[in-house]
Amino acid sequence: MVFKWVLIVFGTATLALWVLGKVLAFLNPPRPDRPHPPLLSRVERTLRWTLWVPAAVAAALLALALWQG
Repeated sequence: MVFKWVLIVFGTATLALWVLGKVLAFLNPPRPDRPHPPLLSRVERTLRWTLWVPAAVAAALLALALWQG
């Protein structure tokens, strides 16, 4: 039961951060001579953490479940 809610929370957070990243990129497009805005970089970094860390934990739990048989 808790696992389902954790997946829902991380999925919602990932979707919200993805939308926020797209909105920031649309409102502040990168120029060839300027780096990305700091807020966009932070959102992209947070998106990576909310996507890859839960995916790695899920893969580890799946491997553990398959290993235990």
